[in-house]
Amino acid sequence: MSIDSRMIKKVGFLFRLNPFVIATVITAALFCLALPGQSQTSGGSGASKGDQPLPQMSENGPLQLDIYGGIRDLYKIAVPKPLGHSATAEDIKQISEKALQVSSLFKVLDSNSFIADLSKEGLGITPEPWTTVGAQGVIKGQATVTNGRIELEFRLYEVARGTQPVLSRTYKGGANDVRPSTYKWINEVIKYFTGEVGVFGSKIAFARRTAPGQKDIFTVFCDGSGTSRVTHNGSINLLPAWGPGGSIYYTSFFNGFPNLYRSDKKTAILAEEGLNMGPALSRDGSKMAVVLSRDGNPEIYVSDPQGGNLRRLTNDGAIEVSPTWSPDGSRIAFVSDRHGSPQIFVMNADGSGVKRITFRGTYNQTPVWSPRKDIPLIAFTGRDGGTYDIFTINADTGAMRRLTQNQGTNMDPAWSPDGKLIAFHSSRGGIFLMNAEGLNQNLILPGAAETLKWSPYVP
Repeated sequence: MSIDSRMIKKVGFLFRLNPFVIATVITAALFCLALPGQSQTSGGSGASKGDQPLPQMSENGPLQLDIYGGIRDLYKIAVPKPLGHSATAEDIKQISEKALQVSSLFKVLDSNSFIADLSKEGLGITPEPWTTVGAQGVIKGQATVTNGRIELEFRLYEVARGTQPVLSRTYKGGANDVRPSTYKWINEVIKYFTGEVGVFGSKIAFARRTAPGQKDIFTVFCDGSGTSRVTHNGSINLLPAWGPGGSIYYTSFFNGFPNLYRSDKKTAILAEEGLNMGPALSRDGSKMAVVLSRDGNPEIYVSDPQGGNLRRLTNDGAIEVSPTWSPDGSRIAFVSDRHGSPQIFVMNADGSGVKRITFRGTYNQTPVWSPRKDIPLIAFTGRDGGTYDIFTINADTGAMRRLTQNQGTNMDPAWSPDGKLIAFHSSRGGIFLMNAEGLNQNLILPGAAETLKWSPYVP
């Protein structure tokens, strides 16, 4: 099934008749979607000659990326309920346990197994009872609430090192600072073990249908808590992307046409004729790549973050969509069907040096570049038979890994700010997190979600 670029450019009057149907068509164009068993065509038909099947997980070799520091196996850690104010202490325990679990670094032990005398231990530990239950580490805490102000004291123990804490922190603030302070503590714990601060406090943006003919943009903390709705315009809102200062770009049919908006602005950032969508901000925040069809078929342009100084980068009769920046801003990966089926390509930031990098699979889409600079890794969605799974590819060598298989449909990968975790949506029931090897998959948010984007920074 091909999508006529002239139709994409000249469907303005149809938006007013049935914008939801047209939104579906445009989303199909953006991601080069085709009906099962059919291929996109643009100057060709079907897959390129020589394309090989997508790899199986059994083909995965060693990951050439140290994402754990010194940790290879899940570190067994105990998180007893903190001392002090009971309700606050219970909140801290739940926040800590969930964050440690989804970090893909720790195995959180069941509190029912603890045999230590917690009241006698206080903020300290007696190593023997913790060794007996298999704990390698123990987190202790205390919550004090006075006149609406909180003080949270935390200690981390490595059981093998005895009774002295290896890490201690104290946080003070208001009642609303319990979660942010606990995130800061967990990030420090992760830094202790890996040498890099954790990502808790960062958010994931996504789109979700909220009513017939209506979709909205949401954000959620990366542990699955604190879901917040961004759009409230009663229209179809698609394809979120993070912008300056925590703002969010999105395409909306609010005024009847697919224009590009930003959550901190009242008017459209881009309202060119045809499509205005699929933005991606460079890591330094100076440039935005975006998909426009003002000149005919969808092509990739670059502008400043306000949508000014537009310059076209791609110039091909095919559909060119889904731009994503390399960490240093020197390259852009994108999807094109110029060889007959949607594949991942890479070009220099000025549009030169275009080259195809995926030669396995006939239907590859939604690329997202890892923020790590030590290896040029891109995660993407590939269709294998009648389902979709998550893969990664080295943009320089072409080495490909499969991260999901025989686990339903898995799509729309998004890298964490440190490049150690990948968020994705699964037909198993919602948004999941996994590590860069595809291991330790955890459901963080039930329900439908589309086009996930992880914020590139931690507050």
